Amino acid sequence: MPVVGCPIPSCGFVTEDLDFVVHATVHTTGPAISAKVEKVKRPSISSAGTSEDWSYFKSRWKDYVQTTMVTGKDRVVQLHECCYETLRRDFTRSAVLKAIRLLAVREENTMVARVTLHSMTQDRDETVRSFGARLRGQAGVCKFTIACPGCHREVNYTETILRDVLTLGLIDPEIQLDLLGDKNQDTNLEQVFQFVEAKESGTRSASRLLDSQSVEAVSSGYRRSKNTAVNASKKLDTSESYFYCGRKGHGKSASLKIRKKHCPAFGRMCSSCTRYNHFETES
Repeated sequence: MPVVGCPIPSCGFVTEDLDFVVHATVHTTGPAISAKVEKVKRPSISSAGTSEDWSYFKSRWKDYVQTTMVTGKDRVVQLHECCYETLRRDFTRSAVLKAIRLLAVREENTMVARVTLHSMTQDRDETVRSFGARLRGQAGVCKFTIACPGCHREVNYTETILRDVLTLGLIDPEIQLDLLGDKNQDTNLEQVFQFVEAKESGTRSASRLLDSQSVEAVSSGYRRSKNTAVNASKKLDTSESYFYCGRKGHGKSASLKIRKKHCPAFGRMCSSCTRYNHFETES
């Protein structure tokens, strides 16, 4: 079989006829072209997203770090760049506030803060909601959290502590006893607020009612005193003769009580008109 060379000038390939046919396909199809791999796109995150958005971002960020193998300070820079402008600005502001707090706020012993909380009491004329707001402000530095032994997540039990401290610090002992004596001992903080507010409202209403009754009692006493003085003055007016008996000594217009005691005509019948309590003529 004769040897045939490749007709392409730059190609020095020679072979037998059959192999030449196979070789010719190299010049028609060209070398194999590998697929171009696109670079991994950096994920992005915005503010006010959902928990689902956050989970998706973490998954994308993990893939991005593994693919790019970015580490150290570069990883922090890339993470910042994932944030939209609003979120990046808020994040920077929060970091600045934390730094300011470290310089401006003196760290206190947590136990001291808790003792202060348990010693707080409701002020006179202070509503239970206002008292609760003061308690909540103090409880914010008490760190009422504990790690769950099962899942190791932080459990916050501030609301339970506030419920107990609120009950202990009530200024009205009757409301406090009613709360402690209530059959439902599994109430939450909001239910305690509502219970105390209802009791305080009833106390205020009863106080206003008693005040109005006291005013009415004073007014009635004043009227009785005035009437007694008027009757006394009438009783002392003995200068004129009484109409029914014609005698002096018990006044011209005596009351029934005075007439019954002092008037000789009381209970006697007139012989002229046959009516009682007066004489026909002065006797």
